[in-house]
Amino acid sequence: MRTEERLRKLQEWTYNTVCRGREMKAPAPGMDIRQVARQEPRVFLGYAPQRPDLGQDGDPLNVAPGIILAPLAGDVHNADHRSHDDRDVRRSMEMSQSLSVQMIFIVYEDGVRLPGFTEVARESAYPMELIREGTEEGLLTLCNWMDDFKDALLSEGRVPGTDLVVNDEVFDYGWMTDQKTISDRRPYFIGMVTVKFQCHADRFNQEIHDLLK
Repeated sequence: MRTEERLRKLQEWTYNTVCRGREMKAPAPGMDIRQVARQEPRVFLGYAPQRPDLGQDGDPLNVAPGIILAPLAGDVHNADHRSHDDRDVRRSMEMSQSLSVQMIFIVYEDGVRLPGFTEVARESAYPMELIREGTEEGLLTLCNWMDDFKDALLSEGRVPGTDLVVNDEVFDYGWMTDQKTISDRRPYFIGMVTVKFQCHADRFNQEIHDLLK
């Protein structure tokens, strides 16, 4: 299976599983803190957009909330010594590949509005004293979202419609770090989930393949 097909299926599964129908905080137009905006998260491949796209609903530069899928290094021939597909068949090394994917989760949380905020904001003021800094809420929203993804992927065990099978022994997640320290980018909270998948090699012996059907 081609890498493009694997990534697009993973993108589709991720959107349907942890994004579709979910409304999460997003930056308001003009970063106006007097407004609380929400939108459905998007899933991007490789990079998030950096310029307006008139063909897309909403603000395409609002990548929070959002998930970026970035393929990492994989092994052309890499079979572990245990079953790694859905038919409990032990594949030989030359018939197996691996693909690692890093999932970047981005959450926006600028703070919790306290009672009286709306009334003061209507007077065109910026009542910062009525906004509780959203550090805890941003962290918990990020952790819960990544947990939803992690739990769903481990429960599924594979990406439907592909040959990607989760290697749950190599499955890391946590806050994004910069030189081994937590990266502080508030009001954005960023987490990383790194998944290693086992998959079938494109090159194999057809006779052996037929025997293993």
